[in-house]
Amino acid sequence: MSVAVREPAVSNMFYPGNPEELKKMLEYFLELAPLYNVKPEAVISPHAGYIYSGPTAAYSYKQFLNLDPNKHYKVLLIGPSHFVPFAGISFGYYDYWETPLGKVPVDKEEIEKFVQKHPELPITLNTLPHAREHSLEVQVPFLQMVLKNFSIIPVVYGQVPYQVVEKVIEDIKDDRDDVVVVISTDLSHYYPYEMARYLDSNCIQAVENLDLSKMEKCEACGKTGMEAIIDYARKAGWKSSVLDYRTSGDTAGDKESVVGYLSAIFYKGDE
Repeated sequence: MSVAVREPAVSNMFYPGNPEELKKMLEYFLELAPLYNVKPEAVISPHAGYIYSGPTAAYSYKQFLNLDPNKHYKVLLIGPSHFVPFAGISFGYYDYWETPLGKVPVDKEEIEKFVQKHPELPITLNTLPHAREHSLEVQVPFLQMVLKNFSIIPVVYGQVPYQVVEKVIEDIKDDRDDVVVVISTDLSHYYPYEMARYLDSNCIQAVENLDLSKMEKCEACGKTGMEAIIDYARKAGWKSSVLDYRTSGDTAGDKESVVGYLSAIFYKGDE
């Protein structure tokens, strides 16, 4: 029986393809990010090239060091489809997901369980939306740096109401402490620096206050995923904190036309 492996699509473009170089870069970003005393139930992380968004992404992934190092975690990875337009959600139904740092198992059992349970939802196991997609791929090397023992449940969505994505979170997360959700998104794209910061303030307020109405003015490629986690967190009684916000104008780009990046954490209120 052949093994389906999702090979890197943006290695040597979005991040170094050399394992040692990649590891050094990730170590550097993670070292600079602060560690807070909160366990992530879910995080929001950006998905641009590491020189642009890596420092911000590291804020989310640093908090994974608060998780039990001896436990196996299932990471529900959720991101938008940038290349394949489709209506619904696509599970990355591979056996393994490969990066320069090695292979990560895909939790096909969780995928099968969800698909069988929800014949009414617009779901596909067609992996075409995953083949070139960077929104999930750039998250995986960070996970490999902060978790010893984990599998992933990769979900890419197209045109779909946020409630469908929220259903995936609701069913697979379901208050389990061995499941962590990663929502992949960048914020506004290609505005001048000050305008981008103004627009992105809506996204920041939506996350901080778990306020879906603020998302109306939030311009994010992963807006659907953000809405899903904000609504779920509000219903679950979680708290949220924005850990870092910057733009490509703060990292490696000019300020004439920038992309916004956000790192945020959702956690249980008793922490």
